[in-house]
Amino acid sequence: MAGTGRRKARGAVAEESVPSDVAVPVTAGSAKAAPGLVVLGPEDLAGGAVIDGDGATATLPSVAAESAAPVAGLTARVASATFERDGYKHLIKAAEAVYSYPANGTRLSLPAQKMLNFMIHLAGSQNFANKLYRLPKRVVRGNHKGNERIFDALKEIFDSSLVVIGPFRGRRSRAELRILSSYVRPEEEEDSDAADIHFQFTDAFLEIQRSSQLWAKLSGPAMVKVTSTYALKLYEIGMQRYQMDYPSLELDIDTLRKLMNVPEGAYKDFGILRTRTIDRAISEVNQLAPFRVSMPEDKMKRKGRKIEAVTLDFNAKDEEEAAETYLERERHSAGRRARRIGKVDTVAPADPVEAGLADLGPLPDADDVTALWAAVLHALKGKVPAPLLAELEPDRVEEAPQGGRRLVLKARNAAVADTARMNHWPSLKSALSSLTAGMIEDVAFEVAARKAKVAKAASPET
Repeated sequence: MAGTGRRKARGAVAEESVPSDVAVPVTAGSAKAAPGLVVLGPEDLAGGAVIDGDGATATLPSVAAESAAPVAGLTARVASATFERDGYKHLIKAAEAVYSYPANGTRLSLPAQKMLNFMIHLAGSQNFANKLYRLPKRVVRGNHKGNERIFDALKEIFDSSLVVIGPFRGRRSRAELRILSSYVRPEEEEDSDAADIHFQFTDAFLEIQRSSQLWAKLSGPAMVKVTSTYALKLYEIGMQRYQMDYPSLELDIDTLRKLMNVPEGAYKDFGILRTRTIDRAISEVNQLAPFRVSMPEDKMKRKGRKIEAVTLDFNAKDEEEAAETYLERERHSAGRRARRIGKVDTVAPADPVEAGLADLGPLPDADDVTALWAAVLHALKGKVPAPLLAELEPDRVEEAPQGGRRLVLKARNAAVADTARMNHWPSLKSALSSLTAGMIEDVAFEVAARKAKVAKAASPET
């Protein structure tokens, strides 16, 4: 169902995973010589797992210096053939990019991650040439008719760096790379779908993509329907692994947090991390992907009561499950969450706005609000004065009177609330909308109630 750079022999790419119109060079002993993907976690995964192409634990191989100049890898040729045949229906993404994660504790929003996947696929269709690319707005804008989110997401990508593990100039490397070297934002933005987005990747980012031998083949229609950053990353990893001979992946908890783009400092307890992010992501991916992902309890590694590592299993669905998955992707998103958790729902006819709001789910609880605020703080670093942000605390998410949802922030005093409202409300609103894919589009400020003074102990009146 998806040719994703998988191997039948360790370290070699399966021939049936390559499109028929891609010429694959075959040499004696090539199955042994082809390098497998090596994934290193934070701080080079000191004390953690090192994962090779077929999921077995391994050590970082020593690589001899190569005299020959690197040639375009198999990923680039597969991307070119796939784009020519399918356009944006299927997206090819290098495995090194799948297993990358944002540097310095930052986090890309869901719209930015989806846009980046389209951008990488477009560059792959032209062998990752170093040039200015043009991506049609209609590919990434979906049902949203404005340009604000498109260029906000593009600027997010421009401001971000990724930690990527892969071959770089003949050596296996852990590199922190800027993604884009430039992008163009016209002063007078055109709303027409015929307009294009212009961007250019950095040399280092292109070189890692160009030399890649392993890839994930993502479904464009399935990817755009994913509603959380956690689920999107899990979907990408699953699409790269689920048809391998060893479709399991063992990760220490710190690496898992980084790969799934969990905000730094949020969900420190594994139980909360699992409930708020992992389990929800697994549930959504199982509803939309051609595979099922699970995290078996008996494969968890513990030290005392602490969970130190988990194993994710990715197994292809049978024909009946695959057919149901396809039908689910074709259904309207309204009611998808209810179907996911097993509730019987009847969707009455509604206008698009009402249908969209019906799928927002329950209001976030205190833990989710805290995690959201942590992500907002990262997004606003350098844009809003840090002393002002320190005077604001997240309180709750509520239904806004004008429709939609808003984040309510408690200000230490009225002066802080007025300053934030008059000078920084647009920045806060834009960050919230970008991070939540438009589900929370506004912010309100309240002044924290002063603590009542402790009454003096009253002596008996005489």
